[in-house]
Amino acid sequence: MDSISDNTLNTQPAQWNGLTMDELRMRRAKMLVRREVKRATLIHQLETKRDEVSRNGVRSLLFTPSTVAGLKKADYAFLGYKAIMLLVRLYTRRKRR
Repeated sequence: MDSISDNTLNTQPAQWNGLTMDELRMRRAKMLVRREVKRATLIHQLETKRDEVSRNGVRSLLFTPSTVAGLKKADYAFLGYKAIMLLVRLYTRRKRR
C-alpha cells in the first residue's frame, strides 16, 4: 500500500515529451508542401497523357510506340475481336437488368 500512496502523492509536474507548437506548425507546413508537390506531379502526368492521346489516339494509352510499330494486321484483328466481344458482353449484361 505504501507504493500506491507514494505514486499518488507525487506533486512534481510531469515532463512533457510531446511536440511543441512550432514543431507541429513545421510538420503541418511540410505536409502541405508535400501535398502540393504531389498534386502538381499528378496534374503534369495527366497533361502528358492528354497530349499523347491527342497526338496518337487512344492506342497511345494502351501501347508504347515501339509495341505499336511491331504489331501486324493479324494482331490488330485479334485485338479488335477481343474488344468487340468485351463490348458485346457488357451490352448483354446491361440489357438483362
